[in-house]
Amino acid sequence: MREELRDCLLNLIEGLKRWEENPNEVPAILRKGHKKLVKLLLHEGKKAPVDLPALIALLQLPVSKWGLPFEGVYPLEAPVLVPNLGVSHHALEFLAIHESAEEAQAKEVWAIVQYCRGAEPPLEEKYRRVRTFLIRNPVVSAMKLMSFRTELQDVELSKLLGVCYEEITEDLDRYRICPRCGWTLEYRRDGWRCGADDLCGSLVSRKELEKWEPTGNLLRLKPGVYRYTMLPGLAELEVEEALTTKGYKVTLFPQVDRYDLAIHLGSHTVYLDMKDFSHPLTLANYFNRMQVYELEKYREDHIYVVIPQYRNKVYPGFARLVSNALLPHARYLRVINEKEIQAILEGGTNE
Repeated sequence: MREELRDCLLNLIEGLKRWEENPNEVPAILRKGHKKLVKLLLHEGKKAPVDLPALIALLQLPVSKWGLPFEGVYPLEAPVLVPNLGVSHHALEFLAIHESAEEAQAKEVWAIVQYCRGAEPPLEEKYRRVRTFLIRNPVVSAMKLMSFRTELQDVELSKLLGVCYEEITEDLDRYRICPRCGWTLEYRRDGWRCGADDLCGSLVSRKELEKWEPTGNLLRLKPGVYRYTMLPGLAELEVEEALTTKGYKVTLFPQVDRYDLAIHLGSHTVYLDMKDFSHPLTLANYFNRMQVYELEKYREDHIYVVIPQYRNKVYPGFARLVSNALLPHARYLRVINEKEIQAILEGGTNE
């Protein structure tokens, strides 16, 4: 039943995404998901949405109200569709962890990872520069981007970096500068929002919003790169800067992003893998879906999965809830909150 529910959701979410892109035609995959949902509901003796309007109405409700056993599959309190906004951020994350067997991140960045890892020798330093550039430049002038791409002295890597951005010069009036992350705010529903879940809006207040000066062509990170690389990257850079200030030797994205940070303590190294998901169940399922061999890197000593502190503020007890939802083959993972890093490093120095 779990697999059937998962496949049904994947069809519905992918179908809704395609429908948003082309509103003139209802995608076949959405109709396929609709049929699967009707079949599952009728099997459970529940009322089923027989037409498209009834389906849309149901998708706007939390899945706990659908009449199907979604426990452990999808956040019960979350809908798939949000009125006037589109596919919910919970649904987009659900789709993301099922689309990529390796990483829940933008395909554009995954292509960069694969290229840098596959080089001989691996392009660790160039990868670090590219990843940091993406995090620090959510919106960039065409001239600055071209200059950095030239500095890389690598035609293929330069091309892959360029694919991470899209031009917004002609649409500047639609956007405002996000005061927290620097990406593009868009007015949707009843206010300015930064991305699908508007994490930034839940963390900082917005008063007077600034616009970009039209001094040349401007580009922004594509939404997937913004969500799965830039946003968590801000937390990664903040941790790196804080630990460096305290005197620790820190390496960003060691072994071409095998981990996010390595803290060198003399006798050993502590590795941190920061994961930024909006719901504990989604992150747990990200690990639960992995094969045993894919989780092997977490078996090594001194490796921790770290939840950014802002996620714990939005969803208290995040790390504990993730640990509780892990399946037996992943239960050995050490999942901690960002605030616990310092205590682990201090304890580790005595080992």
